[in-house]
Amino acid sequence: MYRLTALSFFIISLLPIISFNPYKVTPPGTTRFNDSLFVDIAEISNLDWKEYSYWLKNMYGDNSKEYKSCFPDSTVWLTSIYEQVAKSYFKHPAYLEFPIVGITYEQAVAYCEWRSIQVNYMLYLKQNKLDYRPRADTVGIVQIYKYRLPTKEEWEAIAALGFSPKTKKKIASKRNYNPNVYNLIYPKHEGMYASNAVNLHATAEVKSLWENAIGCYHIFGNVAEMTNKKGIAKGGAWLHNVNDVFVDKDFYYKGAQNWVGIRCICEKVLKSEKEIIQDSLKLVKIEEKHIKDSIKNEKKLQRQRKNKAEEDDDDYDDIY
Repeated sequence: MYRLTALSFFIISLLPIISFNPYKVTPPGTTRFNDSLFVDIAEISNLDWKEYSYWLKNMYGDNSKEYKSCFPDSTVWLTSIYEQVAKSYFKHPAYLEFPIVGITYEQAVAYCEWRSIQVNYMLYLKQNKLDYRPRADTVGIVQIYKYRLPTKEEWEAIAALGFSPKTKKKIASKRNYNPNVYNLIYPKHEGMYASNAVNLHATAEVKSLWENAIGCYHIFGNVAEMTNKKGIAKGGAWLHNVNDVFVDKDFYYKGAQNWVGIRCICEKVLKSEKEIIQDSLKLVKIEEKHIKDSIKNEKKLQRQRKNKAEEDDDDYDDIY
């Protein structure tokens, strides 16, 4: 039996409540990075992709171009030591929580667009107390949130956050120590606990191992994550050596791969009237402070000039 995805939970949670405000929700599956940017807690899983394909099937039909074009390429596993998973990785329930792989950049972009439509549509239905009916467009619907692939700069800023102090203590403690801090290849005989190290040599569940400071799993390792620049992924994957993976390292790919997946960024692209007013007031306060500081600095310069002039006069009197 399939478990519910973050989007499914989000849809179910949109029950009648008092004064629902679509501008204040945390987009499903994400955690906040800053005031206008959210990031997926986990890499997109096979279960997430199944939800997407199921929707396309219901919307367009079994034989539609939209439905047939969404499937991952299972042959990406045929060149690895895991040839046996080629037929089961996307289909078998055991892999539901594993990251989707075998998809192209174009498929990833299409998924982000679909997800944006669905989330904004659900917010629209909730705000207007309407019943759900599948739709594939955004006509008449306010677009508050936009899911997309991250820029290199956005991904690197999130990756640079590292672990929280609490998580670092857990990782460092012998009692809770897990040698696989990331799902990467760890060289043998490296580090204090190297004898206990086990290299997974495959993908792992998207919500396994350690979370970073804002709650994101597998920023490094598991699967490399596509950026908005086609052919460039970040973070390394299960087949990369831990010593070759760092924040500003780019990983190049072409087409579908068994080591490349996606993690979406969700950008808040529209603010409410109240938020716009609040931002305007902040700008006014900043401008007022700037004016006060300018006046204060000008007065300080005038005093300095006056003092300098008085000192010059005293020097002149001493000479003559």
